[in-house]
Amino acid sequence: MERNKFIECEVRGCITYSDFIDIKSSIEKDWGKLEETPELVIFFKGGHDLRLKINKIGITLVHKKTLDRKVGARKEIELKFELNEIISVIEFIGRFGFKEGLFSYCKRYEVLKGDYSLAVKFNTKIGDIFEIDKKIDDKKNIKKAYKELLNFSKKYSLNAWNKETYEKIIEKSWANVQKEPLLIKGDIHPAIITAIEEISKINNKSGGIKENSETISSVLKNRSNDYSNLERIFKDKSNCELLDWSPSPLRKFGEKVSIIIPTYNSFNSLKLTLASINRQKLNLEQKKMVEVVVIDDGSTDHTNKILKERYFFNLKYFKQNNLGRVCARNLGATLSFGEILFFLDSDVVLEEHFLNEHINRHHFLDNIAVLSFKENISIASNHARFLLKNKKTKRPNIRKDFRFEKIVKKSWLRMHRHVRNVEIRKVRLLEETDNFKTFGKDKVLGVWDLPSMVVTNALSIKRTTFEKIGGLNLQFKGWGMEDTFLGACLIAQGNYIVPCFSTGVYHIEHKPRSGSLNKQRFEFNRNVLVYLDLINKPLNKIFKDLSKD
Repeated sequence: MERNKFIECEVRGCITYSDFIDIKSSIEKDWGKLEETPELVIFFKGGHDLRLKINKIGITLVHKKTLDRKVGARKEIELKFELNEIISVIEFIGRFGFKEGLFSYCKRYEVLKGDYSLAVKFNTKIGDIFEIDKKIDDKKNIKKAYKELLNFSKKYSLNAWNKETYEKIIEKSWANVQKEPLLIKGDIHPAIITAIEEISKINNKSGGIKENSETISSVLKNRSNDYSNLERIFKDKSNCELLDWSPSPLRKFGEKVSIIIPTYNSFNSLKLTLASINRQKLNLEQKKMVEVVVIDDGSTDHTNKILKERYFFNLKYFKQNNLGRVCARNLGATLSFGEILFFLDSDVVLEEHFLNEHINRHHFLDNIAVLSFKENISIASNHARFLLKNKKTKRPNIRKDFRFEKIVKKSWLRMHRHVRNVEIRKVRLLEETDNFKTFGKDKVLGVWDLPSMVVTNALSIKRTTFEKIGGLNLQFKGWGMEDTFLGACLIAQGNYIVPCFSTGVYHIEHKPRSGSLNKQRFEFNRNVLVYLDLINKPLNKIFKDLSKD
C-alpha cells in the first residue's frame, strides 16, 4: 500500500469527442502522448468526500476535503493498492460502513507533465469532460495555480465551468443515479470485475519481452530445453532427483500459492477438483498460504453451490460473462495473490502430493514451467465416485498421457498445420526427447513441438514469469492453441519446460464445451491461424498487442 497527501487545484468543463480529436495533436505536442485507459470510479457519500478509483495504476482510495470551492482546490489523501487487492479493499472500506456507492465507468485519456495532469473522460455520469489539475504544496499558491490552469484551458479553446455551473451539473446528473452494492450475495459487483478485465488488457500491452526484430518462431529455432544443469542444482539443494517418480518429503516453504480454475457448467467435476485440492498433503504452514480462485465463465448450472462446502484453503469465487477460458485465467491471475500460480481445469482430480511436488521445484529453481501428466476417466465411472468419497486414492497412470505415447493420425495434419515435416507413426514424446531435454530448437515429433507440450490443465509457473509475458493472449477464442502459444512465449523468455513424474492428475472426460465436435474443430482451426500469425510477428509487436481482441 502506498500513501500520498497533497493539495490539488483543478478546472474542468465539457468537451465533445470531435473537439477532442481536433485538439489532440496540439495537446500531445505540448504535453506528450495521451494514454488511453478505462477507469471505474465508485463515489460514496453523494460523490464528494470519498471515492474508489480503479484504473491502470491500480486501485486508489481517495479522500477529498474542499479548501477553496471557488477555484476548485482540495486537500487529498490517496491510498494506492494493487488490482489483486480488490477484495481486501472492499472489506476494508466495508468496515467503515461504505458498502454501496455510485458507479461511473468511463474511457479516459490522460497525460502527466511534472505537477500537472490533463485528462479527457468520455461517458462519465456528468457527461464528456476535460480536467486539468495541478498539485501544490502550499495554500498560498492556490489562486496562482488556478489562473495557470485557466490559461491552459483557453489555449486549447476549452471552456472551464464556473462554480455555479459545475454544481448544477453535478446535482442534475446524480439526481436519478441509484447506489449499488460493492458485493452482491458475497460476489464482487460485475461492473468491478469488468473494469479489472479491461484494465488488465491495457496493462498487458506494455508488458513482455524487450523490443527487437526477432520473432517467436526464430527464437524457438535457437532455444534449447536442456535443463540438465537445473537437475544438478535441484539435487544439490533439495537432496532429491528432479525427475524422480517418487514424491519428495514435505518441507516448510513460505511461498504463497494461487490455484486458478476457470469453469463453465462443470459443477459435478469441479466438486471433485476442489475435493482433491482439499486432500493435498501439505504441512500446516503451507495450507495457510494456499488460495483457490474459481472464475465462473457464465455458468447456468449450480456452480455457485461450491461456496457452501468447507475447505482448508481460502476459496474465491467470481462470475463473469461467458468470455472464454483465456479471459477467465487472466482474471483469476489478476485477482490472486500467490507467488506461484497453478493453472488447472475444472475437470481434473489431483494426486495428493501434487501441490507439494510443484512447490518443491519452484522453491529451488527459477525460470521453469512444471508440467504434470494425466489419466483420463469418465465422470460416470465407479472410480470417479470413489475419488469423491475417499481421502486416499491410487495414483493415476500418467503413462496414459499423450506425451508418453501416441499414434499420429492423418486427420490431425490439417488441424496441426503449424507443425512441419509431420511423421505418421507412433510417437513416444518423452522417451524420444530425453524427457523434453532435446525437444528444443524447433524439433518436431509427429504433430507436436515443445510449445504444444504446455497444457494448462495441470501447469505451474511463478507469477513473475506469467506477468513478464503479459498473461494469456486474448486473440484465442474458444478451444485450442492458447496454451501452445503460452508455451511458445515461456520458451522465448528463456524458461525451461520441465516434466514432473512424481505426481499426476485424473482428467474427467466430457463432451465439448462448445457443444459439438464440429464447432470445436472450427475453433481450433481458427486459433491455428492466429498462432501462425503471432509467432511470425516481431516480438515487440506481439507483446504490445498481446491482449488485443
